Amino acid sequence: MASCCPTSRGAAASNKSYTFKGKEIENFGGLTTYVVGSTSNTRVLIGFMDIFGLSDQIKEGADKLADDGFTVYLPDFLEGKPLPVTALPPKTPEDQKLCNDFFSTRISPNLHWPKLAKVVEAVRANHGPNVTIGTYGFCWGAKVLVTYPATIDFVGIASCHPSFPDSADAANVHCPVLFLCSKDEDAKIIKEWEEAFKTNPAYAKSSFETFSDMFHGWMAARADLSNPEQRKRFDEGYQKVSSFFQSLM
Repeated sequence: MASCCPTSRGAAASNKSYTFKGKEIENFGGLTTYVVGSTSNTRVLIGFMDIFGLSDQIKEGADKLADDGFTVYLPDFLEGKPLPVTALPPKTPEDQKLCNDFFSTRISPNLHWPKLAKVVEAVRANHGPNVTIGTYGFCWGAKVLVTYPATIDFVGIASCHPSFPDSADAANVHCPVLFLCSKDEDAKIIKEWEEAFKTNPAYAKSSFETFSDMFHGWMAARADLSNPEQRKRFDEGYQKVSSFFQSLM
């Protein structure tokens, strides 16, 4: 669990004053999905949640990316059963059991690859043969993306405060990557990942950056957007994701 969430922070309260620009649809590739943007768009991003599910923070982030010209899909890969925001960090034996069960049975990447494949199929069916697809993931979601067997389907992968980093995964990736790390990820392992990727032609369009003043989860459910500094860095993170995909599409 420490590798997934290398921080003692729990999820933060949502931004109650914000009005979402997208909508949730019940069945997109078999999953409830938050979507923002036009189906006529050929520039599409698929976001992969963290363990806290379809949080308000990642929906707001999707809206920011849509403002820059992308259509964004946030599928509920955890199918309505994320880890409760109150369970991490665990405060009771019940919380600990909940966390242990969740991490041991719910987050193996291979459980989620077939779901992602169906979402990709749905994107192509909705947006046509000329669609280009980028993906971005938070924490555990980033791990699912870089280990996905068909990364060649994507123009790029953005990994935001990635969990379970392993340089062996670099050999599986066949597109440019953006790593946005926090102070909590293991810098040595991230550097090993980058070094392993340097022989890949996609490295030339890749970027590895660290927000040394931010914590694991600052772009997702742990972001307290009422805090001015966290809001600033949240916005900067999404702008970097946007610029990365703008350069590839």
